[in-house]
Amino acid sequence: MQLITSDEQLRMLIPHVFATVEGEPTLYETLYPFLETAEDWSINSLVSEEVFPQLTEAEVAPLTKLVAYHAYMSAIPSLDLVMTPNGFGIVSNTNVIPASKERVERLLASLESERDRNIEQLILRLSSRSDWRQTQQGKYFSSTLFPFLSLCRRLAIREHIWDCYQKLHNSLIKIENVLAETYFSQEQMTVFRNHVITQLRTAKPLEEHVIRSLQSYEMMLVSDMQVHPQSFYDLVNIIREHEEIFPSWHASSVAELYKPAVFTNKKKAGGYWF
Repeated sequence: MQLITSDEQLRMLIPHVFATVEGEPTLYETLYPFLETAEDWSINSLVSEEVFPQLTEAEVAPLTKLVAYHAYMSAIPSLDLVMTPNGFGIVSNTNVIPASKERVERLLASLESERDRNIEQLILRLSSRSDWRQTQQGKYFSSTLFPFLSLCRRLAIREHIWDCYQKLHNSLIKIENVLAETYFSQEQMTVFRNHVITQLRTAKPLEEHVIRSLQSYEMMLVSDMQVHPQSFYDLVNIIREHEEIFPSWHASSVAELYKPAVFTNKKKAGGYWF
């Protein structure tokens, strides 16, 4: 464990927990295996072992919070169970009434929401790091035009944000591959994605216009709505007319699909076109 190292630190992140009675395990001791697993998961899934030692204080803050929430959420189903010689039993006494199923479910939903909010904050902060963008984790988020969890809110998704984002990410990969092969080329889509993961800081105004239009069409497609092909052709025409802004597309094989056929007169032909 490197992020959460004491009971005091953990209690600052998880409120409304009774003080430990002498002789009983602390909250930190109780949750330790879950904290360890949550830290490993967050580093391997979101940060990468290479970048983790270099994180700034601003990046460590949301990472630490999401580890605490993920660990607590994972531990809750087993916190009120104890192993006895006769099997499992429920921890209870005359002073504390066991929480109802509904209250526990609300707690789990709240922890998941806070975890996902901190995942979103972490990715936003990591996106400005070039070393993170080169990692496997960074490439996962930058492999579509929607690297941030805010995608879910744009689609009116309010629950299970991280789980929903992963499902949408898989769908967007398929959609963007088709769009790249048909209209925009893999090379140009890579340029667009690099602009988006850096929050369009270096994108020219016309690039930003094309990217935002393409994002809106992708949101329609991922929502099972129809997009008229002319919408994509209109964007391709913008790209065709501005080679200085979109050189990657013009150097791609897809650009050949949009070059008009040129008729050449031949002396052996039966007629000539003037």
